[in-house]
Amino acid sequence: MVSPDGPNDSRESESPQKADHYRHDDGTDEIVFAVEEGRVLTIREYPDTDAFERAISDAEHVGTHDGVAGLPGADAFADDQ
Repeated sequence: MVSPDGPNDSRESESPQKADHYRHDDGTDEIVFAVEEGRVLTIREYPDTDAFERAISDAEHVGTHDGVAGLPGADAFADDQ
């Protein structure tokens, strides 16, 4: 979004879109993967395991997500060049 004062990275008034990339104050990157029926699926990358542990400290672990567990590892998506 561009205002008369220059670029504006604020997304407050816009709906999330696939591939929107956000950087949190703690160094965490969050990327919108999909938006469907009002739900938003994101991928978060934490700068280190300590940041991840802090982020999930009050979350309930509910097991393994079968849809993700069945996906190939990151190396399957690596560029061979």
